[in-house]
Amino acid sequence: MATNQTCLDLDISDLINVIDLLKKCGFQGTKWQDLGLRLGLLKDTVEAIEVKYPGDVYQCLTECLSHWLRRVDNVDSRGGANFDSLSDALRSMNKTAVAEKLKHHVLMTIFNNRHTVLSQSLCDSVGIAGLLFAERMLTQEAVSRVVSASPSIPNQREALLTAVKEAVQTDPNSLHTFANVLCTISTNISLGQTILDDISKYFPTPKVGEVCETKPHDLLVDPQDNTSTDETKIPDSSSDTSSQPLTPQVEVHVPVSEGLLGDFRSMRMCYGKMFYNVGKIIKRKSPPLEEIKEFLSCCGTVLRRKVEQCSDDIPSVLRLIQDECSLTDIELLHSVVEEMEITEATGYIEAYRTELKKFCKSLSISLCLKERFASIPPLQCQTVTFIFDWEPEEHLLKDIMELLAKVSGKLLKINYIERSKSISVTCSFPFSDVGFTVLRMIENIHILMGQGLKELTIGNLTLWRKQDVRQKELKVKDQDLLQHTEVISYIILEEAEYKLRDIISSKEKEIKELKQEQSMITVPEEVLLDKELSEFNSQFNEIKGRNKELSDKLSKMKIGYLRSLSSNTDSAAGKVRRGMAFEIDDCKFHLEAMTRPDYQPLVDDKRIIEKLQERITITNMELIIKREHNEKIIKDIKDNVEKKERQMCKFKLFCVHPVTGKMIESRFKVHQDIKLPQALAEAYKIMKLAPHIPIERCRLVKYDDYAEAMDQSFDLDEFQDHFFGQLVGGARSYYSFEMFLETRKENETFKKYNKGGMKLMIAVIDLSTGDVAPAEPIRAEQGWTVGELKQYIGEIFNLDPSCMRLILEVYKDGRHLPNDASSLKGEGLYRKHTLFVASDSEDYDRQYKESFMYKHVDAHINSVLLYITLPPFQEHTPGRGEEEEKEDVKSKPSSSVEGRKGGGGGVLKVVSFSRNEEEKGKKRDIQIRVDQRTTLAQLKEELVPLIGVPPTGFKVYRVYNNQQEYEMERLTDSLMAIPSESRFVVRLGRALQVGECRIKLFLLHIDNTEFFNLMMESVVAKNTPVREFKKQIIEEAKVQGIDCVLELDKMRLRKKTWRSPGTVYLDHQLIDKDIHVYAGSEMYVEPLKEPEKMKLPTQMQVYVRRWRPSECSVDPTEEVILDTASPLDLKKKLSELSEVPVDAISVAKGLGSFPAEISCLDIENELEWDPAIQSISQTPFSLYDDGGVIYYKDNREKMKEITAKERAEIEKTENKRINSVRVYGTGSSSSSGMDDNTFMIIVYDLKQ
Repeated sequence: MATNQTCLDLDISDLINVIDLLKKCGFQGTKWQDLGLRLGLLKDTVEAIEVKYPGDVYQCLTECLSHWLRRVDNVDSRGGANFDSLSDALRSMNKTAVAEKLKHHVLMTIFNNRHTVLSQSLCDSVGIAGLLFAERMLTQEAVSRVVSASPSIPNQREALLTAVKEAVQTDPNSLHTFANVLCTISTNISLGQTILDDISKYFPTPKVGEVCETKPHDLLVDPQDNTSTDETKIPDSSSDTSSQPLTPQVEVHVPVSEGLLGDFRSMRMCYGKMFYNVGKIIKRKSPPLEEIKEFLSCCGTVLRRKVEQCSDDIPSVLRLIQDECSLTDIELLHSVVEEMEITEATGYIEAYRTELKKFCKSLSISLCLKERFASIPPLQCQTVTFIFDWEPEEHLLKDIMELLAKVSGKLLKINYIERSKSISVTCSFPFSDVGFTVLRMIENIHILMGQGLKELTIGNLTLWRKQDVRQKELKVKDQDLLQHTEVISYIILEEAEYKLRDIISSKEKEIKELKQEQSMITVPEEVLLDKELSEFNSQFNEIKGRNKELSDKLSKMKIGYLRSLSSNTDSAAGKVRRGMAFEIDDCKFHLEAMTRPDYQPLVDDKRIIEKLQERITITNMELIIKREHNEKIIKDIKDNVEKKERQMCKFKLFCVHPVTGKMIESRFKVHQDIKLPQALAEAYKIMKLAPHIPIERCRLVKYDDYAEAMDQSFDLDEFQDHFFGQLVGGARSYYSFEMFLETRKENETFKKYNKGGMKLMIAVIDLSTGDVAPAEPIRAEQGWTVGELKQYIGEIFNLDPSCMRLILEVYKDGRHLPNDASSLKGEGLYRKHTLFVASDSEDYDRQYKESFMYKHVDAHINSVLLYITLPPFQEHTPGRGEEEEKEDVKSKPSSSVEGRKGGGGGVLKVVSFSRNEEEKGKKRDIQIRVDQRTTLAQLKEELVPLIGVPPTGFKVYRVYNNQQEYEMERLTDSLMAIPSESRFVVRLGRALQVGECRIKLFLLHIDNTEFFNLMMESVVAKNTPVREFKKQIIEEAKVQGIDCVLELDKMRLRKKTWRSPGTVYLDHQLIDKDIHVYAGSEMYVEPLKEPEKMKLPTQMQVYVRRWRPSECSVDPTEEVILDTASPLDLKKKLSELSEVPVDAISVAKGLGSFPAEISCLDIENELEWDPAIQSISQTPFSLYDDGGVIYYKDNREKMKEITAKERAEIEKTENKRINSVRVYGTGSSSSSGMDDNTFMIIVYDLKQ
């Protein structure tokens, strides 16, 4: 069957829709493995899913469908990811009901989606209803409702669509019938075709008006191994598209005699030999493959799609041709052989056709019984049925075809042959030929009667039926010669009449033609042809007279003949007339009997109908009751599941793994009515602690995951008989705590945790040295007093609780806890608070504000640790007083520098020096701990002894995580906003003053691969002209000894954007007024070969490179100054530079950022030469600023021909050249921390 195999492929975005649809269709998902395998997934894929989600049916089904939608493994070979392949898989699993519901849902969705358009655009609702009634899709009652809705067209549409929807809900295939009916009406073709297209997206269906390929070779199929010796499989190719299912076709068996099977096999072997020999010849000749494929593509749309999917070789094309041919249809093969002029293969084809013709003539009707011969849609054709008193084995199919050709003039097409009491032949013909066909049947009824016709029916009208009365009368006497003569003479008269009519009409046409010729002849010729015309007229009159005489004679003969028929009752015509009268009387009698109310068949039918209606009503009631019962069961199941889900206690479960020591986390869900030992076993199983530790050394604990604190322990000896829901407060949607599976060592015992536990961080201070130990966690309880906490801390850290002080850290401050009787909750302790602890009897006797502990805590809380990279120590001639400071630093390189009292508090420093004396003259890394209340000015003062220059001689930069450095300029700002462990870099140089800005200067060399190097940093006053800044740069470069020759008129300053040169700054422009500067501003200093040519801001500077195709090389970079943005102005400048005519110059924009390097092998093809633009600011040039790179060439040059060896050498050279362009980047060279040769000295000033 020719079908439209284009289905709508699904993808991963349709996953949730497919899952919901399967749920609606009743697919439970327990057999997801079978479904995955039938959809094309491999066994390994299915097993991997099962291992990944053990026991989780829903997740496994979801993962299986997601693999299918991604078309992994063999999904494409099973039909791809679409509803059609899914339906096939379900049917193969014996899930036919689910597959039908799936199809039903999709088709109902299609109808609902098109309902709005149909209700607005549908035409001729009454006519459509009549056609649907003829197709047995609508009932008479539904048609009546549509008709009664007249004259309102919207009401008619609504009534029709309601009836169609009911029909589609009962039988989804009715939607296809409805679409076909719409396609028969010209005004509704688009609507019907749209519905058919929607159906074909999901299920492959026959196209509208397409005749299904039911070929004669379908009858000539070899018997399969799994069939009996007297059966042959043939496909059922019903032509009724309205009732054709949207599922794959099944095969049926037709009984065939044993002798005929041998003939079939012989014919099949003959077919195979022919195709084998022709294939060998084609392979030997090797005709052009592309010409064969192009020829096949022109033979049909379906064949074109198959050719596109065919491999590019002769054997694949031959297999495609063989698939399209059959035992009785090798026209495609013959056309290819004829088109490719392969004469040697013609002999094999003609020999096979001769053999096939002999075989087909020997087929008896018995083989054709119950077979479809055509598939013309019944909506476009009428049917005619002949019943012959024949035995199938005594006649051939050829006999029926010849008889029908005589009767109908080859208008009838055989649809179906079956055996009832005799042989029944069903044919079809177009609606447009109904009148002509009926007349031909009536005229040739005697021929059919002579061949044993028993009944003739056209549509629902029976034209002739052989009755017993006529049979008895015809058997009284045999047909004699006179009867045959009378019939023959009547036929001769009729033929003579038709011949005379033809002669008359032909002569009349000749007269018209002569008159037309006469009117076209000129006036002088009329005189010459007058005589000839009169002769023609006389001849015509004579012929016309003879024709009239013959016509009159024929009329008299017909009248006489008819009279003789009426008077001669023994003639064949009289007997036929009398037999027909008997039949008419018999029909009238039966008709009158059928109209009486006591007509027994009618009474029986009414009784049967009443019983059926009663049975239908009872069945409907039973179905309704059963449906309600099933719905109640489903609802109860859902309610039970939801109730059970509401009774589940859900937590996060934490545990420290006894082997790895790492904290692990999982989901923990148990029913509220299970007891604690069962809950513990479930948690033990979830965490997979077996066999690392036995369950007897585990217990469940309430756990605050935010504060990381144990709240309450659930020991089995205390809560063994308690339900888990009682312990956690019942099943709720939210808990303020989680669960922790605590473990212990073999010889340890669990410590009981009462409700209200908290986690505190304890930092012990050594008052003798001032060291603050790292904080350690302990568990406390909110009900404890301060005294009980001291006692507990003393036990853990081995401290005397009688002289113990506790200080609570509260954001940059410490709060003393002196009252031992107050509760922890009353003191505001909760979660992860930090407590500083010290135990010293002497310090305990001092007042809190006067104690060493207070000073140590205050210093610790308000200090931060900083990493600072210092420049080498500067040797200079000291002034008076400076020598002692320097000598103090040099004599004590490993000691700290004691800070001075700042405005916000004392300065606390942690200073580190390198022990290696060889490190002198290099940068140094130090760590300092400084009070955050210290200002930047105070910090710089403290760093002076370590650097050797006054505070104004160095700058402090903060280094962020992205290695960007920012100068700290506000001396009065404190370090409060600086987090601990921040990094700083100290650089020598004058600090900025008011009205100044610092600019990084980079040296730009266009012809050097390292064309951007950091030159120096320069401080310039705001509103300084560019020319004055150039002078300053020249002087500073000389002082710093920079190896570069700079001349005032042969240098320029320009903007630097990353590594690309930008806007050229003119001499009269002012810094910070005309040229925007900011912290970290960067500029290029570009030496020039000639004095600066750019004088106006409206001009544009671009770099140009000449590409020489004939040499496969690029000239050095040059520059041009453009007065306008016109491409013509650019070409004129290039013409002056290269002495190439303007018309011969082609230009292209360089790719990428500056310097726009590209391989010589790619310039010609990769760049877009001479684009159609009016300005170089347009795409693809897009030049809005100075510094663009443009390639140009002489378009008269031819490209150099390069050998493979030369290409390899050029590629190597070009790659080395392009990679040699160093990428510019900024970064910090400061060290990230202390090295192995450093040590720290911590000094606290406790006297202040």
